[in-house]
Formats: sequence, C-alpha cells, structure tokens
Amino acid sequence: MTKAAHWKESWLQHRNVLNNLLDQIEDGHLDYQPWEDAMTLKDLVLHVASSNVMILEMVKTDEMYNPEIPEVQSMDELRQAVRQFTDKTAAIFDSITDEELAQDNQAKIPTMQGKREVYVQAMYDHELHHKGQLFVYARLVGATDLPFFR
Repeated sequence: MTKAAHWKESWLQHRNVLNNLLDQIEDGHLDYQPWEDAMTLKDLVLHVASSNVMILEMVKTDEMYNPEIPEVQSMDELRQAVRQFTDKTAAIFDSITDEELAQDNQAKIPTMQGKREVYVQAMYDHELHHKGQLFVYARLVGATDLPFFR
C-alpha cells in the first residue's frame, strides 16, 4: 500500500464520520453561530471540505489556491457539496505518489516546512480539529445521536 493510500484510508474514516454527523443536523441551522464572530455551521463545513482539496493540491504543485465554494441553501445541498469535495479529495489522493510525498516543500509557514507529506498531515489535523468543533455545533443545535469520532 502506498503512503497516500494509507493516508486516504485513514482520512476517509474521519470523513465518513463527518458525513454521519451532518445527517444528524436538521435544516434551519446552516447559519448557526455559537458566538458572534464564529464561522456559521455551513461555512465551517464548507471550509473543512474545501480546504482538503487545496492542501492536497499542494502535494502536487506546492502552491496554494482557493477552491470554488458552492452556495448552499439547505442541509441536503451542504451534504451534497461535502460529497463532491470528498470525491475530489479522494481522486487527488489516488494521484499522489510516494515520490511526491518525499519531495521537499516550499512552505512559507515554519511548522509546515519539510517534505510534502507534511501537507497531508496538516490536512488530516485540520479536518480533525474542525470536526471536533462541528460535534459541539451539532450538540448546540439539538443533535443527540452523534456518531463515534472515528
């Protein structure tokens, strides 16, 4: 198994939990914010899903770009957007080679300097961090049947 395949398998376990978590949230909560300057539930979910595409593309190109974020008006549309970003992220994982992961990166952020595999670790950690926030959001909007974290 390649390193990218291993990373993908582990990441998909977490992404599937995010999908299950979103299934527990009813319409009417897209714009929920637990405090004034917090991201809305919708924005936080889209941030997590789209950032994975951006970060994994850095393994391929070493450059950061902002993916196009769709407008969503319902939980069903949000879930669909997450599925689309999940498919795109999985496809990028499938295209990454062990040689690319071993290449030195050009990161400007000191904590991300090293091999390009550091980007994958950052993507993974980023998703876990925000998924934890989303568990709290879900509880605050009334979800009670939450999935296990992995």
